[in-house]
Amino acid sequence: MKTKALLFILLILFSINIKAQRSGDLRIVWIAEVSHFNNGTLTSYGVFAELFISRSFSLNYQYTIGTNQYGNFYSHYPGTVSWLVESVKYYNFEYASYESPNFWIYILATTAIIPEGISFHTYPRQWLEIAPFFNPFSADYNILDNNHSTITASVGIRAHAKLGRHFSVVPHFGLKHIYKTSENGNFYGLGFGWLF
Repeated sequence: MKTKALLFILLILFSINIKAQRSGDLRIVWIAEVSHFNNGTLTSYGVFAELFISRSFSLNYQYTIGTNQYGNFYSHYPGTVSWLVESVKYYNFEYASYESPNFWIYILATTAIIPEGISFHTYPRQWLEIAPFFNPFSADYNILDNNHSTITASVGIRAHAKLGRHFSVVPHFGLKHIYKTSENGNFYGLGFGWLF
């Protein structure tokens, strides 16, 4: 049964007319997202970015803030940023090397080089783009209500309904896994994207 399902999915993927973006294109999506964990709901708002590295693949970056299932502050960001968040909590920001512009250039470069995941883009219709994604290196601050960054992974799918050459409406859904506790949850959201 699993083999037949896999063959069916591969057949669909390879029969779709792929007209992907150009390498170097950047899409910014302003999103609202709802996640369900621990019999509670996390709500967040922010920005999702896709940097296209080829005609069919993009690197994923997401930054959101909101509230966790207990009504406390919650945020999501690429896993490379988690060590910075934890460091700022434990060191005096004013006297640390964070004042150096080189430090922030290093942080931005590290985040750009090591994304939280990758998407595969297909185009079944001229106005519709389907993008399954896998993000193995994400981080969520306070997802466990412990005031710490927690490394997470997610898998899901985004649909980009193009309302023009640059503008799209972007619903998405998926599953999230917390490595530390092996807990799983789901999420869904809606965004408005602009392709640069």
